[in-house]
Amino acid sequence: MIYQCNSCSAFSFKASCPRCGESEIDTQIPLDPSFYQEFQYKSKGFLKDLLSKKKEIANLEDLLNRVLKKYADLKHPFFTNFVFVSNFSSVNASQIQEYSGFVVGKDYSDIELFQEVLVRNGFDELKRLPELINKLLATTLFESEYVGFSNQIVRHVSDNAMASLESWIYEVGMGFRKYLPLFLYYAWINKSFHSSINFNEEARGNKSIQLIDDSEYLKWLSVAEEIYYDVLVQKMDSKLRNFNISQYRTMHDVDAMSGFDFEDFLVLLFQTIGYDVRETKKTGDQGADLFVEKFNEKTVIQAKNYTAGNVGNKAVQEVLAAKSFYRCDRAMVVTNSYFTSSARELAEATSVTLIDRDDFQNYLNDYNQCLIDKFSESNP
Repeated sequence: MIYQCNSCSAFSFKASCPRCGESEIDTQIPLDPSFYQEFQYKSKGFLKDLLSKKKEIANLEDLLNRVLKKYADLKHPFFTNFVFVSNFSSVNASQIQEYSGFVVGKDYSDIELFQEVLVRNGFDELKRLPELINKLLATTLFESEYVGFSNQIVRHVSDNAMASLESWIYEVGMGFRKYLPLFLYYAWINKSFHSSINFNEEARGNKSIQLIDDSEYLKWLSVAEEIYYDVLVQKMDSKLRNFNISQYRTMHDVDAMSGFDFEDFLVLLFQTIGYDVRETKKTGDQGADLFVEKFNEKTVIQAKNYTAGNVGNKAVQEVLAAKSFYRCDRAMVVTNSYFTSSARELAEATSVTLIDRDDFQNYLNDYNQCLIDKFSESNP
């Protein structure tokens, strides 16, 4: 199975996160909900295992089958829509309490109302296992990200593992370090260059076996790192051969833009580097200047072109409101300047992405490289 860590969002084939050191298995979100611990038998000692293990395992399997059936029936539309309607982004055990149903004078949270909706639609197991809601929602969110990833990666995949990796890494750049587990998992599910990778096929039905051993994963990570290095060298060579100063954009060019020119350039920039982009009207935009989408993830962006001073809290508050108003997955503020410390604190607390002058330079580099690549393709 493949997991996503709820703490650091890393993907891995391990039941404990190798990146942030989380050892608690409950922090790991499996793409397959049957891998949650609620459905696994926990040893109670030799004697008790001898007397009751078979019965308890049978009960767990019965519970698992019922839950998975109802989850499959209700995932569309209830689980999928709730993820977006409520801006659900992470597992929070404190959101869920014991099932209470109707209580006179009580203020109900969205998650409690969602719980009642599911119960009324036959998901009675949630009365005694309310914490499953968060976990099934987390899996739904993970699945949505994987589906988006799959839709984007399909054009890079061939029967040759090395060629597929090179094509993919050329587009995603350093992002391969985060998404390599998803790439390998996609290869397993879709039988793409399947024979090139040593998968543990027993992992499909055995939750104690990793789909890919650590040594096998590290081998492919090393291969990917070498391909990435070669891609960087190719891009440098192409840049030196095909540099066109009339199209190249520097930070000085950005600084000279008006606010509207900056917004228009962001549209061009994000389109060039592979995003689907939609502008908003210039006024009355509810804190949104443009929307970008990739891997089925919709981001609202507010643009701030400053000639002096740093961007403060107001921009973060406005884009956060726009995220809720337009029901986006992420919110981002982009500037050619920097952010105040209070703006950064607020952004960290509300999961708003801040792109300051240094970060924006990386976007500029990607934009300029894409122009060079397109020139190279048209002038072989």
